[in-house]
Amino acid sequence: MKIAYIVLAVVLIVFAALAPILIAIFGPNEWIPRMQATAVAYAAAFSCVGSILFIVMTGLLALIAFQLKNNVVPLLEKATDTMQTVKGTTQFVSESVVQPIIKTAGAVAGARAMVQTLMRRNNDSNGSAP
Repeated sequence: MKIAYIVLAVVLIVFAALAPILIAIFGPNEWIPRMQATAVAYAAAFSCVGSILFIVMTGLLALIAFQLKNNVVPLLEKATDTMQTVKGTTQFVSESVVQPIIKTAGAVAGARAMVQTLMRRNNDSNGSAP
């Protein structure tokens, strides 16, 4: 089947290339009308090919747009779900791990400051009494 399409395409291309040349050779006797007929034939052929290519490219662009729409929307939904999961995980880690560490570090810093203050007072009271 694929070979048949290739053969058909080759035949159409050869016919499109030879038709204006045959018009130029076997056309009217004067060379100006022959060249004019050849130019019109080539212009018509290029116009047809250009129109067909434009239609094909428009169809391919529409196909790509639909494929992107069908594939990108689910990907965006999955990315949104993943972001929500990450957000929930960070909140959990913040509440259950980081906050107790911060509270403990604050308590340790307060206890250290209290011990340092008491040690200074003891040193000042011991050192000032001779």
